[in-house]
Amino acid sequence: MRLDQALGLLEGRSDHGARWLRVRIRITRAWSELEADGIQPALRTLHAARAEALELDDPLLVALTHIQEGTLHGRVGAWPPCVEALLAVDVEGSGLEPAQRWAYHLNLGQAWLGVGRSEDAAENFDLARDIAVANGYPELEFKARHNRAVVAFVDGDLPRALTLMREADAMDVAVARDRARLDHAEVLLAAGLVDGARSELEAALSTAHSSAHRLEEGEISLRLARCDLLVGDLERARDRIRDATAAYRARQADDLVREAELLRAGVDVAEGRDLPAVVERLVRHTEHGAGEPGAPTLGTSGREAVRLEAEARLLLGDADGAEQRLEALGDGGEPSLAATLHEVLVRARLDLARGRGPQARARLEDGNRVLAAHQVQSASLDVRAALALHGRRLAALDTERALAEDPADEVLATVERWRAISHRINPVTDPDDPDLAEATRELRRLRQLLADSDGDQAATLTPRVDELETLVAQREWSLALDGTASGAVHPVDADEARAALDDGTTVVEFFESAGELHQVVLRASGAEVVHVGPVAAVVEAVTRLRRDLRARATIASGSPMAAVLERATVSSLAAADTLLNPGGADEHRVVVVPSRTLAGMPWSLMPSLRGRPVTVAPSLTRWVRGPAHAASARPTTPVAALYGPGLARTLPEIRAVAAAWGVAGEVDERPASSADVLDALGAARVVHLAAHGLHQGQSPLFSSVRMADGPVFAHEFPRPVAAEHVALSACDVGQFSTRPGDEPLGLAIALLSLGATSVLAAVAPVADDVAHDAMVAHHRRIAAGVDAGLAWAEVVVDHPGAGVFCLYGSEWRATP
Repeated sequence: MRLDQALGLLEGRSDHGARWLRVRIRITRAWSELEADGIQPALRTLHAARAEALELDDPLLVALTHIQEGTLHGRVGAWPPCVEALLAVDVEGSGLEPAQRWAYHLNLGQAWLGVGRSEDAAENFDLARDIAVANGYPELEFKARHNRAVVAFVDGDLPRALTLMREADAMDVAVARDRARLDHAEVLLAAGLVDGARSELEAALSTAHSSAHRLEEGEISLRLARCDLLVGDLERARDRIRDATAAYRARQADDLVREAELLRAGVDVAEGRDLPAVVERLVRHTEHGAGEPGAPTLGTSGREAVRLEAEARLLLGDADGAEQRLEALGDGGEPSLAATLHEVLVRARLDLARGRGPQARARLEDGNRVLAAHQVQSASLDVRAALALHGRRLAALDTERALAEDPADEVLATVERWRAISHRINPVTDPDDPDLAEATRELRRLRQLLADSDGDQAATLTPRVDELETLVAQREWSLALDGTASGAVHPVDADEARAALDDGTTVVEFFESAGELHQVVLRASGAEVVHVGPVAAVVEAVTRLRRDLRARATIASGSPMAAVLERATVSSLAAADTLLNPGGADEHRVVVVPSRTLAGMPWSLMPSLRGRPVTVAPSLTRWVRGPAHAASARPTTPVAALYGPGLARTLPEIRAVAAAWGVAGEVDERPASSADVLDALGAARVVHLAAHGLHQGQSPLFSSVRMADGPVFAHEFPRPVAAEHVALSACDVGQFSTRPGDEPLGLAIALLSLGATSVLAAVAPVADDVAHDAMVAHHRRIAAGVDAGLAWAEVVVDHPGAGVFCLYGSEWRATP
């Protein structure tokens, strides 16, 4: 409105100053018109401004019209005309001021990214940064640095992208960060960190809506739809895409409309809906994008359309058409992990449709190696696990293929290929990040205050605790390796696994496929695949059992409800045991490799397993080979026994544990600090820790044990840990959350992934006296040379209530 008023004041004036000012106003007004009316009215205004600038023979004004035209095209995703407009600028001869030259290089860098030329983009972003630094423009330096991080993301270097974004965000400058938040969300989504991405996007959507920025609302909605598609929430993704498309059409942003339609096609293909129409739309999309000036024959969008079209044709049974379309992709590399794995998926589907089973298997193995190579780049346990989300569909197809071929050995090898890849990667070294350490210390202090606070104080502390958890998580996500670490270890096959078994050991590996739970039962004599039942029925049984266990633990022993809850628990255990049949025949020792549905099961309580040594492993590979070690972390002391505050029998417990190992005189009888715990894990061969525990289902690496100065978090553990056997005498910390891709995360599991051989931890609450008696008995047995699995089986026979503890990892005994 005010721009129109300004133009009205200049109406009829023909002097040079008025005409110059009119051009400048129109250049600015074009951006407002884009938001209000769409791209075409904005371009008409801009072209009128350029015509007058040419009449004035003013190179600066002409250059500014080209820069603004490039900006307009970029805003609606029309990158080739954006490049064309910006390359028309005479940078040296136009008299651009430093800030204007900065804007030119920043916009050109974004345009080069849009057409797939990341090296040119990086060069222009570096030039923009140098201009900002030389002229003391910190706000502009922030934007250039952030965009340089985007190039690292486009090039597939996620740890570097997160690091560069973090460094830019740490700059103390007053600058709007909405665009930076969107880019950060995109990197988090590429890393599989969907919850983190969704949080950033929801906040940005609220801001865009309150500012009535419809184009931004559409862009954010589309990115949220990608989150939904990645986790399989197809209906919600459709709603988001509908919102984005409406916003784009209202602004004549045709290229962005096509982007939304492409994502909608991805949802349709995932759901198998209206596939003939999907194929037609994708053909038109590809034809529109072919041969664009300054772009490869097929840009990123075009390649995605070809992959989706080929996948749709395969679902329709048109293998010939799919193969013909895939030829258009050629041998060019894909720009992202998700795109690379999608191409592997489609080509493997084609192989299977052509009856080329061995070729499909080899292709899927290659995809698995690509995924592992990306996981090993990160020093973050969270990112390593989250990245497996991108392999979810490949794992499902590979498992379906193996089940169709039927040999149990092949099924076992296939399930292992995709299970707990991050546990086959060498543990990472401790991060040299003082800011991360300081933030963690502050978080520990506030969590301690929060635990002891009343309602009013808790309301004050909680927002800051949440803020710090986000900060710590994001700094941890950006931790990268120095490039010297080796890749993932190849998974075991059936022959190697059988060689590790004795005649008295059975392995029961659970896996899920197409909504059904199966198990591979492996013995020295052979292997078989057993169908368990629908996953939904298993979820119901597990939920009932865990509810009864928790209720039983919270009822006083003298309560009239105690007997009722005991009967309910016995019934739930029997039902789960019958359904899962984890014991198989009467072999002595059982190794359980659970699927994601079975996380947190109390295996030692199962009637068929009572009295038998049971080891729970994140993967069969991990059980057979033990922990991976990038650098050997050798213990320097034999035993450490520590306890935290707030439990009645913990001091007597650690005294008895120390006595069992013959080190009673070396016990520090004060409650241990967080530093004491970390030192013990980095130095002692056996660590016993008695404390309150907490499993965080949504953020498993913030699971913790409470010490004198506050909680010790899983993400703080030494990398690698030296401790071989860790006994966690705490409630719930044996639970773990399993990400899609069967990547488990939790406090006990973190210890295994960082190098511990075995961990004893509870999956439910347990009474203090039960924990005390059982733990002391366990240490007496293992100190005498009994292996940990057999020792714990004997303990549970004598102390049935301790059956909620599970022994995780691999076989371990104190004597060589």
